[in-house]
Amino acid sequence: MLLCNAQQKFRTVPRDLQVLEGTEALLRCEIYNLVGAVQWTKDGFALGFSHTIPGYPRYSVLADRNLGIYNLRISNASIEDDAEYQCQVGPAKFNSAIRANARLTVICK
Repeated sequence: MLLCNAQQKFRTVPRDLQVLEGTEALLRCEIYNLVGAVQWTKDGFALGFSHTIPGYPRYSVLADRNLGIYNLRISNASIEDDAEYQCQVGPAKFNSAIRANARLTVICK
């Protein structure tokens, strides 16, 4: 639900997460009053705005724009996924950009 003059803000910020190698990781990001474009970054590298992420076949964004949900799912997590992630919501008319970080730690089996 978009409210007049309401700023976009996080409803659920991604949280630091530890997963076992080979399992699934889910980094949650939910936004109230979403008006900007949403993307994830990995160690500062922009993963793009698509639900599928080129070059990262195990990554997908589970998104519902109407609900402001943009969760990053990483299947079959590996040590190369151990990184700092950021959910970024871009600026839009009368709204500033917002960002939230989470550390994913992948533990070897």
